[in-house]
Amino acid sequence: MDAEAKGQKRGGSGIRPAVARQIVSIARATVLEAVQQPIALLLLLSAVLMTLLVPVFQFHRFSEDGRLARDSGLSCMLVFGLALAAGTAGKSVADEIARGTAAAVIGKPVGRATFVIAKWLGVVGVTVIFWAGALAALLVAERSSAHFISADDFAGYASDPITLGLAFAGVASALAFAAARHGFWRRRFGVAAFTGVAASQVAVALLSGFYNRFGQLYALHGEAACRGCAAGAGHAHAGGQFFYNAELNLRVIPAALLLLFALALFAALATALATRFNGGAALAVCAAVLLLGLAGDTLLADAAFWSLRGLLSGVLPDLQNFWLCDAVAKGGRLQWGYVAAAGAYAATGCALFLSAGCRAFGERDLG
Repeated sequence: MDAEAKGQKRGGSGIRPAVARQIVSIARATVLEAVQQPIALLLLLSAVLMTLLVPVFQFHRFSEDGRLARDSGLSCMLVFGLALAAGTAGKSVADEIARGTAAAVIGKPVGRATFVIAKWLGVVGVTVIFWAGALAALLVAERSSAHFISADDFAGYASDPITLGLAFAGVASALAFAAARHGFWRRRFGVAAFTGVAASQVAVALLSGFYNRFGQLYALHGEAACRGCAAGAGHAHAGGQFFYNAELNLRVIPAALLLLFALALFAALATALATRFNGGAALAVCAAVLLLGLAGDTLLADAAFWSLRGLLSGVLPDLQNFWLCDAVAKGGRLQWGYVAAAGAYAATGCALFLSAGCRAFGERDLG
């Protein structure tokens, strides 16, 4: 008998704290297990480095400064994030079922629904760390790409090699620090490297607010350093001095949040599939859903209601609701009300997928 059934007989009021502790414990273990896998670090490094390399090999502007870096960063966030979320969910659940670890955990007792939900929360935790690092790298790459600047003594395109160099140095430093911890103190390399790479990009993005793209510190040059910067219009200068200016395209954050919602949705789908199939099959299905979801407006448009295309258009999530990179082009902004509605849509999809996964897992014989 599962823990939920026993809790119902006991009244449920005293079991809730215990269930919460079980969820936190399993989710934390899932995060630690996932981030020390080599594939997780490789996916994060691929997303970060490919995003940071865009300004280096930028040959086209696509009618807007920094657009190539921004769209490329969002694409890397979605593709590599999908591989991480779906792959981690499939491996974490399917492998534990195959090894018999899930049966041992459920026998403690931990409810089957508790196990599935905790696994999904752990995968979402890993995805959030990845998302934060990829978003910071995107902001750095967008700032480092060539922008047209008009100032008193300069007019033309200027890049930001200082911030870009700091971002690459941050990746190298994080890996070196993780290797030193592993070599001298036998600490886990994967955990320190994964979190360190993500944290290094966040630190560089925050640090870049103390100077402009010419390397002038705001604390030393005041308003003169801010004059002509890409985001310099409309800043409030306290007492004629200017110490910090986040010269980052923060309008991209709502668009990145939509992708985080999509990754959480894919994590729920992969978790549900992994209760019955192996991790590779779960990842393949998620990739197919991504392809059909993004191309749904073209492939499934005007489909007859009683047809296979009509069924697919009703069952598949409309991922165009989450891929809105064009909405932030040329000064555009995403409304936070839309982001909240998309979050509710993703939460509903996660609830449906997890409910199906809990039901499928509840009917499976673990041996």
